Amino acid sequence: MEFLLLWADNLDDAVGAVRHLAPKILSFLVAFALFALTGFALMLAPEATLAIIGLMLSVPLAEHIRRRRASLAKRLSNDD
Repeated sequence: MEFLLLWADNLDDAVGAVRHLAPKILSFLVAFALFALTGFALMLAPEATLAIIGLMLSVPLAEHIRRRRASLAKRLSNDD
């Protein structure tokens, strides 16, 4: 009987740990799947894949430039 209680306690601890780590585990699996999908896409259609990757990388750059210009314009308008 004690063996079953210990087993149930260990199972409860394991389920609690999995619940706590589930977001990290799922995000790792999604990142790994996207990495594998990117490699597969690069083999099938390298030009289109590189164009999509370039577009995705240019979005944060464009946003940074937009924010920098807005910040500069705000500073210039406050100086008046």
